[in-house]
Amino acid sequence: MNDKPSLLIIGNSNVGKSSITRLLLPNPKDFKGKAGKAPGSTLLINKVYQPPMDYQIVDLPGFGYMKHRSKRREEHIKNQIVVHLEKYHQDYFLALIVINIIRIEDELLKYFIKNKKTIPLTFELINFLRELGIPILIVINKIDKLSNFDTKRSISLLLKTSSEFGLDLINLDKFFNQKEAQIPYLEFSALKKINLDKLKKVIKRYNYR
Repeated sequence: MNDKPSLLIIGNSNVGKSSITRLLLPNPKDFKGKAGKAPGSTLLINKVYQPPMDYQIVDLPGFGYMKHRSKRREEHIKNQIVVHLEKYHQDYFLALIVINIIRIEDELLKYFIKNKKTIPLTFELINFLRELGIPILIVINKIDKLSNFDTKRSISLLLKTSSEFGLDLINLDKFFNQKEAQIPYLEFSALKKINLDKLKKVIKRYNYR
């Protein structure tokens, strides 16, 4: 894509990818991208770089939860993502998979609990990125929208269900002392900037590996 290493930001539509991108920039006011209020509003692959950053951010189109979109259009966007990642996966030093904590239960209910034959979109994405050899950090965004009790309940459901698919998720605070096969997650709020410092530190750590 260019000579800068790339940070991938990916996830379902309207989970806060653009908001997180803005928080990582040295001059966020100059960022022309918009944090889409309408699900599926970001259609194009968005590459963002501002000096003096030593990496670029690639915000891929949102998928899933696309209101007013045909199945054909939805499949086109997914195919676009797959083709891009297969072509450029070696450019990425880290992928942030952003999840809206408010939707965790709905996604697991729709794609697993009610239908044991389907795989939740987030789990499919994790497996795909792992096959490509891209390191992953799951960013569980919008924790400010739930109580501590509901946050713990939703994350507990995510961990329990993911383990049934052979995915071993672990809190980022414990990750670097554990096995490489484990997948770290970070509880986060783009609005309140909760754990923003932790996010920046882990990005720096992976970029300089």
